[in-house]
This record gives sequence, C-alpha cells and structure tokens, in this order.
Amino acid sequence: MKRLALSLLLALTSACVAPTRVATRAGTDFSRVQTVLLLDSATASRAVTDAFARALLDKGYRVRVGGPDNGSADLWMEAAVTQFTPDRKYLVPLQGNGGIVLYPVQEISGRSLYPSPTAASLPDAQVVISNAAVSLSVRLLEPRTGDLLWTGAVTYEGLDMDAAVEGSVASLLKRFPLKGAP
Repeated sequence: MKRLALSLLLALTSACVAPTRVATRAGTDFSRVQTVLLLDSATASRAVTDAFARALLDKGYRVRVGGPDNGSADLWMEAAVTQFTPDRKYLVPLQGNGGIVLYPVQEISGRSLYPSPTAASLPDAQVVISNAAVSLSVRLLEPRTGDLLWTGAVTYEGLDMDAAVEGSVASLLKRFPLKGAP
C-alpha cells in the first residue's frame, strides 16, 4: 500500500515535457538586446505572455506589450499556443472487485482534491485526474525587417494549466538565446 501511495505521489508531482525544438539564424548577436516587445497575438493566452514577461523582467530586460507600433524595441517576441488541453477530474464508480467501471463517469469541478476514504461522499468511487497540456511556439523577430532570428516550440504537461504554462515557458527559456540584459 505504501508503495502504491508513493508511486501515486510521484506521478502527481511530476510533469511530462517533450523535447524543446529550437533553431537560431546563424551569426545573430543577441548581446545588445535591452528591450523586448511581446506582440499581441490572437493565438496566445494572457497567461503565456505574462509568463514570458515575468521571465524577461527577471533577466533584466525592459518589456513592452502590444502591437508593432508600441514604441521602439530591440526585438519582437511572438508566442502562439498551438495545443491546449485543460486538466479534468472525474468521479468513477468502482466494481465490487476493485476494478474500474467505465460508465457512468461524471466530471467534477474544484481546484483541490484531498485524500479521503470516500470520493464525493460515495464509498465505492475513485477520483481520476487528467493532466493539463500546452504546446507553445515562440519566434524572435528583427523589428525593422521582420526577419526570423530564433524559433522554439515545446509541449509540456502539468497537473493544472498554470503548471503547464509555467513549465513550457521555463523549458523554452533553457534554450533561449537571451541570457540577460547587458
């Protein structure tokens, strides 16, 4: 029983990340970048742009958000969410022998679930949780020409959407060409 509980705890606290795919235009010098404009995008959520803004501010960059006409910037960043799968929680009745029955399965709400001998006051039920997943694609562009300087993409899975977004941004930043403002 302890081994099962430990395995479940490890599964719940871990996240899954696909390899981060990146490409950089040869000869590009990112060392003089001080200001980054996060372009508004219909395909990126506010959570994604805010996560990148926090990371860039933490590295010492000046960050602007908006359209290309939102003042001068040394670099434009464009982010897109290419896949979005929210986390879900299901209440699943158990058979008398402990096997899981596929019907009826009921989706339940709530941010936090706590260990209990019963699930939602049903003694013969179990809560099954699916992870959230987000796939991001990011491009760094030269403002004057629109030339593509760097691109990266990643898919990340976390316990909830916040963890998936933060994890995907952190994974991309590990391969990011901007190491810190000069």
